[in-house]
Amino acid sequence: MEKETFEVFVERLNRLEQAVAEVNLQLSSLIDVLVPNPLRDFKTGEEVMAYYGRNKKQNAQIVRKMFEKMGISGEPIPAEELQARMTQQGIRAEDNEFSRAIIEEREK
Repeated sequence: MEKETFEVFVERLNRLEQAVAEVNLQLSSLIDVLVPNPLRDFKTGEEVMAYYGRNKKQNAQIVRKMFEKMGISGEPIPAEELQARMTQQGIRAEDNEFSRAIIEEREK
């Protein structure tokens, strides 16, 4: 039984990694279109955050364009409100493989 559980875990992890890689590729393509001349010489994450923290209006515009290209419309809502709406519709985070992984990481 233990071997079976490990194999299932490895299979789930592989599917998750593949899905994340696909999303990353799609987002990278969108960003390349929306931000044709990005600054790429940041040395630390702190430098990245400082730069983007100073350019909030430009970043908001980029995100709006990215959402538009992805077919996402409407105004964003807080995560808590989204979770409440999902619960009202009968969607349980525990039933979603990706959400379960996030919940497990938070509980560590």
